[in-house]
Amino acid sequence: MRPSGETLGQIEPIEPLATETAKRLLSMAESMLGWRLSQARLETREEAVRRYILTQYPLLGRAPSCQEIAAALGLNGLDHVRAILERFHALDLLYLDPESREIRLAYPFSTVPTKHLVRFRDWAEAKPVYAQCAVDALGIPFMLGRDLSILSACAYCEKPIQIEVRDQRIVPCDPAGTVVWVGTAYSGHAATSICPTVDFFCSSAHAAAWWQARPHEAGHVLSLGEALYLGKGIFEDLLRSQPGAAPSVIPAPSPAGPANTATTATSAGGLLAALLASVCCIGPVVFAALGVGVGATEFLAGTAGVLKVLLPYRPWFIGLAVLCFAISFYLVYRRPRGACVPGTICELTGSTRFTGRLLWVLAAFALVLILAPYWLGL
Repeated sequence: MRPSGETLGQIEPIEPLATETAKRLLSMAESMLGWRLSQARLETREEAVRRYILTQYPLLGRAPSCQEIAAALGLNGLDHVRAILERFHALDLLYLDPESREIRLAYPFSTVPTKHLVRFRDWAEAKPVYAQCAVDALGIPFMLGRDLSILSACAYCEKPIQIEVRDQRIVPCDPAGTVVWVGTAYSGHAATSICPTVDFFCSSAHAAAWWQARPHEAGHVLSLGEALYLGKGIFEDLLRSQPGAAPSVIPAPSPAGPANTATTATSAGGLLAALLASVCCIGPVVFAALGVGVGATEFLAGTAGVLKVLLPYRPWFIGLAVLCFAISFYLVYRRPRGACVPGTICELTGSTRFTGRLLWVLAAFALVLILAPYWLGL
């Protein structure tokens, strides 16, 4: 049993190879995953959750928890998140742990360690992740657009296998004769039926020996080029807009949370600092115009004296105002880490837009106060 379309021991970069066998397997995969996703017609929040889970895996090295999803996307409680995850589980978009009901895997990633370890190249923020199967591992560079290395082992003899994927091509692979067995017996969930049999083998001979010991297994031996084509076809568009899905929006955190309170506090502090930075200069002039110091009441004279004392601290008040507004802008416009990837739309909710516009107005007013002594010629 030899893999089709590839020469063993090839030293040239291996690119996706679209043979008839690979095309037929891709069609089967699309009928299982793509059809379910298109028929699901995910709502905006559901689509945001799906994308958030996939983009967080390489940043966390695992799936985000229900609490993390709810906090990052501003969802209304854990029950809402769990309901979405249960629907995804029923659609076989991911697989939940039978006991905790937390995410055990979300194709192509697995929270539970597998034999397929993926390490990203030139991506400092990324952590090593586990792929659910061999084809999943080969699909990750197409889904995320990142170079990576795959550390696995032959499913027959446990010989280590190392594959480097750069610019969506395999360069190099050790052993050079590595092939992939792809099972086709699907039942219920791919995670419990197909995925356990989709493995790397160090040679076509070992793949044949493994299959002969399991004659009931239905599947095909693929060259790395064919397996790369299959991974590309399954996962390349997984973070792009899906048929029937609502426009993908990663919502900002709920404005009712602690971040909104902090924004209000820092904005108020910045405005107060700007007022103090200007009143120490403008105040004495105003009091002079009112005749303070010449028959002034004791209260007015004392107030004018205090304002003059504040004058040396004007640079500090300006610095404090700038710092407070910088923090406010960060709290309003920051986005959940890793939530935005190519092909997605990240935008602010309506209430956050209002907060942002109000913040710009306050910042402009504070700037007018700070510059007032200059344009008044003081």
